[in-house]
Amino acid sequence: MKIIDKTPFLDEKGELGLMPRIQGMLQFGFGWPSELQAQKAIITFFDRQLEKGYTLIRNMTLGQSGIMIPIILVGPAGIFVIQVAFMRGRYEARGDTWNVESGSQYQPAPVNMIQVTLRMARALKVFIERQGAMMAPFHIEPVLIAGDPGLHIDSVRPAVRVMMIDGIKSFATGLATAQPVLSPEAVYELTERISNPHPPKTGKEPLAPPQAAPPDDWEPYTPPASFDTSAEAKPFSPSDFDFAMTDEEPSADIPPVPSASSSAAPSPRPAAPSSRILGMTPPQLAVIAGLGLAFLCILAVFAYIFFSAS
Repeated sequence: MKIIDKTPFLDEKGELGLMPRIQGMLQFGFGWPSELQAQKAIITFFDRQLEKGYTLIRNMTLGQSGIMIPIILVGPAGIFVIQVAFMRGRYEARGDTWNVESGSQYQPAPVNMIQVTLRMARALKVFIERQGAMMAPFHIEPVLIAGDPGLHIDSVRPAVRVMMIDGIKSFATGLATAQPVLSPEAVYELTERISNPHPPKTGKEPLAPPQAAPPDDWEPYTPPASFDTSAEAKPFSPSDFDFAMTDEEPSADIPPVPSASSSAAPSPRPAAPSSRILGMTPPQLAVIAGLGLAFLCILAVFAYIFFSAS
């Protein structure tokens, strides 16, 4: 299996150093390193089970939309958007709702992982479609995997495929033995459109420049560990991308996600561009500078105590 890793801040060896770790936590939330570890375990298992013909794309950001897809698996059996849940506890996946155990009952969880996974699949489909006509119709299946043995999920006709960590083996075996639905040519084209997107086609309208800024009211996609759960869920909107979308173009075939649930995560929207210094925004630099100043103060105190004792 071919693996294309688009994860930001990783070094050439695929490791996360101290400073990149801090940058990633500031940008994606303090649970981001844990999410990467959960992804790594799942990817390692897929790599052992799936042979030639499959490509796994990790943490791919869709254009300038800021939407980052944790795992995209493309192969003869189809296209799968995989979200890895790394929390612990007992949860319930019922339809398009995501509930957490509270006493003897379930109540809506702060972040609706079902709707987050659905949005990712729909966003990826539109992202591919807006690059031009495909060789054949395609479907993207959203999958939610429990990436921690301490996470138990009770499934009641969930809107996405949900599986426990011990169900990954049978899932991978099913993919390896499934009847092909995509030809090798279609698999190659889809992989290229995702990892190396073509210029978006908008009919007679001129293409937007690659550096075109998104609307000011957008905010970047953040992993589930750092979602702002105070906002209501918003339905999928074509404007969540950096390329034009017209009424004549086909839309995603996954039905819209209801926005009435108060437990849903906010729709991912990219933030207005800001100047970066050494790859970091001014707020990130301020935090790093504060940590460095605190470290110097601690060293000064120890030096004072040492020389005083001498």
